[in-house]
Amino acid sequence: MSDAFETGFLNFIKLTKMILPGDKILLAYSGGADSTCLMYLMHKFSAALKIELAAFYLNHRLRSESEIAFEIALIEKTCSRLGVKAVIGAADIRGIARGRGLSLEEAARVTRYELLSDAAREQGCNKIATAHHLDDSAETVVMKLIKGASPSALCGIKESAGNIIRPLLFACRKDIERYLGSLNLAYSIDSTNGDERYERNFVRAKIMPLIKELNPNFGARISSFMNIQKYENDFIDSAVHEFVKKCRVASGGRVEVPAAEFAGLHTAVKRRFLLHAARLCGAGSDTVNFGALRGALHHIDKNFQAECIEVIKGRFYISMAARFDASALYNASSKTIIFSSERPAARFGGEGLESTSIDAGKSVTVSGGGFEYVFTVSPLSKVIVPAARFDFVLPENTVFPLAIRRFAPGDKIKLYGMKGSSQKLSDLFINAKIYGPLRKFVPVISRADGEILAVCNIKLSEYVSPAAREKRPGLSGYLFSTLTKETL
Repeated sequence: MSDAFETGFLNFIKLTKMILPGDKILLAYSGGADSTCLMYLMHKFSAALKIELAAFYLNHRLRSESEIAFEIALIEKTCSRLGVKAVIGAADIRGIARGRGLSLEEAARVTRYELLSDAAREQGCNKIATAHHLDDSAETVVMKLIKGASPSALCGIKESAGNIIRPLLFACRKDIERYLGSLNLAYSIDSTNGDERYERNFVRAKIMPLIKELNPNFGARISSFMNIQKYENDFIDSAVHEFVKKCRVASGGRVEVPAAEFAGLHTAVKRRFLLHAARLCGAGSDTVNFGALRGALHHIDKNFQAECIEVIKGRFYISMAARFDASALYNASSKTIIFSSERPAARFGGEGLESTSIDAGKSVTVSGGGFEYVFTVSPLSKVIVPAARFDFVLPENTVFPLAIRRFAPGDKIKLYGMKGSSQKLSDLFINAKIYGPLRKFVPVISRADGEILAVCNIKLSEYVSPAAREKRPGLSGYLFSTLTKETL
C-alpha cells in the first residue's frame, strides 16, 4: 500500500510540476492525518525532489488549552525528529470574525493564509503546501453547488494557485488514513471536526454519505466532473486573457473595455471577464455571486439604464463613458465600459438640466451633462426656411417668455400627422434610443401655457414642424435656433 501511494504522490508531482528543484516549501501542518501524511511524504522525498522544508502551525484559539498543548507537543516532536523547522503561530479567530463580519470558518481560512504568507516570507520559502485531498475538493464542489455557484467554482480545489500548492490532490481520505496506518504514524484529531455547526463538517457528515448511498462511486465521478470543468474553465480563461489584451488596465483599480468588443463576446466569456475584472480592481472574485453577474450583464446589455451600478458593495463598480453626438439624436460613440474599485464621478448626476426662460430677441446659454446649449430667438422680417433640422419658426403672436427645462414625468408632445393625439416623451426617448441617464439633460422647449414645442435635437411638435408650416404660407415671426456642443 505505502509503495503504491508514494508512487502516486511522485507521479502527481511530476505531472503537475508544482514542485521544482530548489524550492523551499512551508508546509501548513496542523498535526492531523492529512498534513501528517504530507509532512512524511515531502520529508521522505525531499532529497530526491531537491527541496527544503519548514512547517507552520496555527493555534486558532477555538479549542481547549490541553488539546492545543498536546497538538503542539506532537508537532514539535515530529518536526524535531525529521529535522524540519517548526513555526508556531496563534490568532484570535473569534475576534477576527467579529471585526471583519465573517463566519468562523471564513475568518479561520483567511487568517490562516495571511499568516502562512507572512511565515513563508520570514522563513525564505517560495511556496506554501497545504494538505487538501480529493474528498476536500468534492466537498467544496457540493458546497458551491448548494450555493448556486458559477461554473468557474465547480472544478474543485485547484492543484496550485500562485505560490500555494496542494500535493495530496491525487488521493482520497481513506487512502491517506491507510497510508498512515501502514507506517504506524501518529497524528492528532481536531475535536471541532465533528461539530456540524460548521458548514464543511455538516456537508461531510450528513450530505456526502447520502450522495454516496445513491452512487457509491461518487468520488471517482466527481473527480471526472471536476477534471472536465477544469479544462472547460481553462478554455474560457484563455479567451478572457486574450480579450484583456484589448483592454486598458490602469493603476488604482480601473479597467477600461471597448464596449463594441465586449458585446461580441460569448456570454460565458463575458461572465468570466467580470470575475477577472473584479480581481484586477482588487475586489476579489470570490465575493461575486452568479446573481450579481447576471444583473451586471443585463445592465450592460440594456445599454446602461443607470450610469453606474455597484456589483460588490463599496468595492466594485461598472459604468460607461461615451461621446454623444447631439446632431445625430445624441448617438453614442467611442463607448467604453469602465470597471473600477471606486464609484466614478457621474456625468449625468443630479436632478438634470436647470430650468430657464427666453424672450424674443434674446440668447440664453444652458449647460449640463457635458453639453452646452445656446438658444437664440431672432425676429424675422421675411419668411425663411430654417437651415438647421431642429430650428423652427414661431408665429408673430407667440407669447413670451418660452420655458427651457428638463423632461418631467407625464410630459407629452403633439406630433404632426397624429390627428390631435400626443406621444409621451418617455416613449419618444425610448423610440429614439436616447441613453437613459442623459434624458434629463435634453432641453424641452415649451410655451407659456405649458404646450411643448420641441424636444431639443430630437423632435419638433405639430405647432412648429416644417410640414405644418407648409400649410401656413407666409408665416413669419421669430426664428428659434439652437447651437449644441459637447464640452467634455
